[in-house]
Amino acid sequence: MTLAERIEADLLAALKGREASRVEVLRFLKSSLQNARIAKQSDLVDADVEKLIASDVKRRTDAAAQFRTGGRKDLADADDAAIAMLQVYLPKGLSEAEISDIITTQIAAVGAKGPADFGKVMGSVMAKVGTRADGKTIQALVKKILSP
Repeated sequence: MTLAERIEADLLAALKGREASRVEVLRFLKSSLQNARIAKQSDLVDADVEKLIASDVKRRTDAAAQFRTGGRKDLADADDAAIAMLQVYLPKGLSEAEISDIITTQIAAVGAKGPADFGKVMGSVMAKVGTRADGKTIQALVKKILSP
């Protein structure tokens, strides 16, 4: 069963179980998947679906932070709940030690010598890591490792 099929099955289960908040989140996700499928003009593979979910999680995380700053705890809590529902579909995240190991490997692979090679290393690491780690975390670690 593909990830998109699993999301569809979970949406139907949420509809039958009358789980309003879960239905809302999964309908939004299904709509995003359909829009991405139309834009790509072909079916989505699991990696495409994971990227879309990861981008939605990031968007909701940023929105929750903004809501907290603005004193809207109710909206921040709603986004946090949606994030928890979406993270079920993402692969397990990497620890900082695992990310550092990947960065070190990729630095050697691209032949990076210092901070000037930051872009090459970031591109290589992001391709390797995918949706299993946050870009900000990776960026900070790459800068730390590449700094003299």
